Amino acid sequence: MASVHSEGRTRVLEYGDLTVRATPESSGVRTEIEVANTYERDATYSVQISIADGEGWTAYNRFWLQDVPPGKTGRDDALIGSKEMGPVPQVPKIYVDDFTPLVDRE
Repeated sequence: MASVHSEGRTRVLEYGDLTVRATPESSGVRTEIEVANTYERDATYSVQISIADGEGWTAYNRFWLQDVPPGKTGRDDALIGSKEMGPVPQVPKIYVDDFTPLVDRE
């Protein structure tokens, strides 16, 4: 079950081992992801996140967190969207389109 809350201007979505933070900037939405590896082996994560305003502005990015060791947290960030798409959402809606862990099978 996902939970969403605000930390100042940042919207935070917590979804199991995944945490997504979306902060509006002048040129897009700064999106940071963190994934805790709860497996006993290295894991690679494919994560696609969409950011929207609920009124037609939608942008997405696919993140690859490679070879996250067991018990560690993988992190990445990207600027999603652009001001050319229209006004940047000030209260971004966060969607997890895909969250696929790929665990070594040694």
